[in-house]
Amino acid sequence: MNGFYNVIKPIGWSSSDLVIKIRGILRRQTGMKQKVGHLGTLDPLATGVLGIAVGSATKLFDYFLSKRKTYVATCVLGKTTDTLDEAGKVVVESPVPELSDETLTRTLNSFVGKIEQIPPQYSAKSVGGVKAYKLAYKGLEAELKPCKVTVYDVKLIQRLSNEKFVFEVVCSGGTYIRSLCRDIGAALSVPAYMGGLTRTQNGLMTIENAATLEQVEGDITSGFFSLEQFGKSLKTVDFSEDFKKKLDNGVKLETVEDDGLITVTVGGVFYAIASVNNGLIAIVARDK
Repeated sequence: MNGFYNVIKPIGWSSSDLVIKIRGILRRQTGMKQKVGHLGTLDPLATGVLGIAVGSATKLFDYFLSKRKTYVATCVLGKTTDTLDEAGKVVVESPVPELSDETLTRTLNSFVGKIEQIPPQYSAKSVGGVKAYKLAYKGLEAELKPCKVTVYDVKLIQRLSNEKFVFEVVCSGGTYIRSLCRDIGAALSVPAYMGGLTRTQNGLMTIENAATLEQVEGDITSGFFSLEQFGKSLKTVDFSEDFKKKLDNGVKLETVEDDGLITVTVGGVFYAIASVNNGLIAIVARDK
């Protein structure tokens, strides 16, 4: 199998847990060992869309990592925790002044655009070759540098109380929603943490067409789309059969297409997903 699963990650599972589970399901049902990897992590306490690549599709990790993502998050005001989520230990508390919807909306809108954010101490960010969360568990504070990310849109969804609200954010890959909640609180002059998180979209993958683990276990085609299906979202470059041998041998053919991913067909039939770099086509993922 070569393609992608759009799976809903259960709360409490790590992204790696889901990879192991999918790999086991495929091995049991196909009788073959499959190469499997996730397309960007979700925190264990988060749920929602998690892309799982199978076979040669794992080579497209960077493409999905850079795609826009949409989240629905709960922000809790008046407290913050060491992990910046509800699983952590409360380290700061303060009263929250009465906040209007207009104030919250204006504050959320102030984060739209290119921003810098400091990753959470409990994150997989590497510091000197060591994951920040490993240092945090030892009681050590990592020196984390600000990361540049982009928030394309953010909007208030629901007020649960004066201290708790739900918002939706569309952002670039690499954005930490826990850090965003902390920074929203700072903009309101109160401590804050993330009380819940659901990823509703990652590139082409949406929560509406995602499958549960139970559905995948019952039918391994649930939530799965092939390289060819993925390729329909990309520009197509068609070659004649005369060029197929060159493609098979890894020869980089010329094109006038812009840099990025494309679909390569031979005689109108799907062949592979390829990348274009400086006018040269290199095959990235094939079905065979």
